[in-house]
Amino acid sequence: MAKPTSEDWQAKLFEAGQLFSPAAPIDERDLFAGRGPQIGKMLEAVGEKGKHAVLFGERGVGKTSLGKVFHAMFPKTIRHIMAVREQVDPSDDFSSIWRKVFKDLRVRSVDAEPGARHTPLAHDYPGPIMPDDIRREFQDIFSPNDLPIIIIDEFDKARDSVDRKIHEMMANTIKHLSDYSVNATIILIGVADDVTDLIGEHPSVTRCLEQIPMPRMNKEELREIIDKRLPRLDMRMRPDAYFKIIELSRGLPSYVHLLGLYSTHAAIYRQSLIIDEIDVDAAIKRALEKTQESTQSDYNAAVHSNRLDSLYREVLLACALAKPDERGQFSPTAVIDPLTDILDRPVRIDAFQQHLQKFLERDRGAVLVRRGKPRAYKFRFRDPMMQPYVIMRGIEDRIIPESAKSVLSFPAEPTLFEQLDTQSRDNAQT
Repeated sequence: MAKPTSEDWQAKLFEAGQLFSPAAPIDERDLFAGRGPQIGKMLEAVGEKGKHAVLFGERGVGKTSLGKVFHAMFPKTIRHIMAVREQVDPSDDFSSIWRKVFKDLRVRSVDAEPGARHTPLAHDYPGPIMPDDIRREFQDIFSPNDLPIIIIDEFDKARDSVDRKIHEMMANTIKHLSDYSVNATIILIGVADDVTDLIGEHPSVTRCLEQIPMPRMNKEELREIIDKRLPRLDMRMRPDAYFKIIELSRGLPSYVHLLGLYSTHAAIYRQSLIIDEIDVDAAIKRALEKTQESTQSDYNAAVHSNRLDSLYREVLLACALAKPDERGQFSPTAVIDPLTDILDRPVRIDAFQQHLQKFLERDRGAVLVRRGKPRAYKFRFRDPMMQPYVIMRGIEDRIIPESAKSVLSFPAEPTLFEQLDTQSRDNAQT
């Protein structure tokens, strides 16, 4: 194989930027990784008459990407798929959302001349649009051979809409379409802990809704993101580099894209076709520099203190390293092990309980949110992107312990801090 020229390396830099997309959703089916269970449920919802779907989860887990590509995974022999995807913004009310949909649904007038251009359905609705209007239009314009899918993304942004009944009206629309067996599927996508966060309390629509939670990605899915891209660059990655990127990403695909892109760039700058751990280290530095000002500002507010013994940085780092559930939530007990290792001494919950409370407050950047009831609280990062940032800052600022950094270099180890001294853990909880 001929040695790459300078033009070849420049071409690889450009191609890497096209393959890894930390700032944009995936829109190419062949580059989409993982999410088999969620794809299956969405396809089932579309295939079942009268069924609709709600896809929900944390910010940054890939909901928009899935919404853009899943309909391309239907068998080629299936009926004519008509997918319309619209994005909600805070100014939208119910009518404006559906006017967006109607603008992308083009119909031909019954008395039009042959060959006449199709016009947007929105032309017929300059004023308010009601759930029954949608039902009647869909019954009229879609044929039995059509498979229409209406994807309404970022529906959570409608919470502050001027139309306070938007959730009730959307629920009524879904119920109307289901009750009349209309040949169309609505898929709502948004940031939420559960379905009620998106459409409110509407028991009557539960039977016709496929509720699809979108958890963080598992390690195999995260690795697949890298494995689908590097062969196109004729590059490969060493195991330690793989493991470090996956561990630091904390289940968030956008961070795999970010660190994957910058690691690939670092290797290309070295004119190497093999991505090594040193390239990941260079990617961490670059990622910290490129992090949004709002994230840096919230982090600084969270850890700032005039007291040297305040432990805000250490406790926040321990929160980022705490073992979460599939929704990214962790209990105070889960903070004990990583904080014990960071401080190199046993700790108890009462040593950092006040810190957790402070992280909820605006003065500390409100970096955490709390769910549940007293004595059974769970916490998560308000912005999931903050979690990997905190870990990378811990590495860069040399407050993450060497034991954790060494784990990142050994793929045989499953997770950070999983094998701590049992005696230290027992002492911390007594």
